[in-house]
Amino acid sequence: MFSCRAAWQRCGPLARKAAYRLPRDVVQRRQMSSVPGGSGENIVYTLLCGGALVASVSYAYSTVASDSSRFNDRIAEINARPKTEWVPKPWPPKGGEEEEV
Repeated sequence: MFSCRAAWQRCGPLARKAAYRLPRDVVQRRQMSSVPGGSGENIVYTLLCGGALVASVSYAYSTVASDSSRFNDRIAEINARPKTEWVPKPWPPKGGEEEEV
């Protein structure tokens, strides 16, 4: 009993100090890259996203540019069609039953 108590008094502070330091020193902290292109994988993602952005902007620009000329052509075609004079239908409409009576 005395030897256990003597060992505990001698090794206890050392064990407590080691127990408090253990979680901080053992767990490795990984540095995260916050700069695009910090690693080879980030460069690939940056190139893919940049390429997709350039492609989408160029597609939108070409679509808007071609649609305006197409719109003007369609309006000109609609205006060139022959127009008939609009005549309203008579009211009240004549039904088949009223003509017999």
